[in-house]
Amino acid sequence: MLERVVIIGGGVGGLTAALALGRAGHEGTVVERDPLPPTADAEEAFLAERRGAPQVHQTHGFLARLQVTLRERFPDVLDDLLAAGGSTLSMTRNLGDPQPGDDDLQVIIVRRTTLEWVVRTAALAQPHVQVRTDQTAVGLVAGPSLAGVPVVAGVRLADGTTLDADIVIASTGRRGDVPGWLAELGVAVPETIHESGLMYLSRWYRNPDVEVPVDAKLGGDLGFVKFLGIPGDGDTLSITLAVRTADADLRSALSDPDRFDRACQLLPGPDIFFGNGPMVPIGGVRPMTGLLNRLRTFTDDDGAPTVLGFHALGDCHTTTNPLYGRGCSIAAVQATLLADAIAAHPQDPRGRAAAYEEACTREITPWYEASVQMDKMG
Repeated sequence: MLERVVIIGGGVGGLTAALALGRAGHEGTVVERDPLPPTADAEEAFLAERRGAPQVHQTHGFLARLQVTLRERFPDVLDDLLAAGGSTLSMTRNLGDPQPGDDDLQVIIVRRTTLEWVVRTAALAQPHVQVRTDQTAVGLVAGPSLAGVPVVAGVRLADGTTLDADIVIASTGRRGDVPGWLAELGVAVPETIHESGLMYLSRWYRNPDVEVPVDAKLGGDLGFVKFLGIPGDGDTLSITLAVRTADADLRSALSDPDRFDRACQLLPGPDIFFGNGPMVPIGGVRPMTGLLNRLRTFTDDDGAPTVLGFHALGDCHTTTNPLYGRGCSIAAVQATLLADAIAAHPQDPRGRAAAYEEACTREITPWYEASVQMDKMG
């Protein structure tokens, strides 16, 4: 039986969930707080500012797991992404003779804004999916509890209206107030947090006359600064410099566009980009703070769900240090895990919640744990 789904947040996770559930025939409404004007192409999508999600203009890595997910679940979307200027890059190209499974080890080279534009277009093509932009969710609607477990039955919007739902999905990013919303229903959401101690600054460039080097991911760690350069679609590339949060002097210096460029010319990695021709900046230096690893728990000690009719995905469920580029991949994978749980447990909120959280523990938690360990080693 088909169900009404309200998805809070129109980022990669929310849009992928809308696409997966829309293709399964469910009625999906995505609530997105940013205006998101219609865009005709990837360049217009990149120029649109996202006040509610400024991280879309940061450097993003799209890991092999995301490429495999799109290839297996949404091959037409992957085709559209490549047609929009994206590309794939093999991570085994320097590892000797080709081996079975090499096709699974390809990352996607594209801007996040292009990825979201392509997925949003695909989601809106589904007859039962709509995206309501410039709408802010401020809370949840409680339904009758089920065997003593609180049930979510809808979403409250800032304009005073409510959207009834059989399933509510939160994909609100790391700053969304999911614990606060659920606390109003008497649900506690335990968190495990490991701070990274880092912040980073990114800048986009266009380099139309010079081919990007084969080593597309140029990163390193000098102790006082980490650096990463990743190409995007449309003859673009971004460079990110990460510094310790306590290093106010270096942070201040690198926030200056001219000094940022000079640092990139000196660092062994980003200097390759600057040494191959003129770099045309696209905008200024964009900072991002609050880099952390966070795992939220929506089950009790026995693995039983603590809330029904509600699911979180992406950063409002599991957050990893963005420096490792796992966020969008985690969100997309969780969207498909949730769609599978809903398909396997129709009209069974307890069964699908348990199945989804078990799948996240199996498929997602190892990424979180690896991120924590990488931060400790760093």
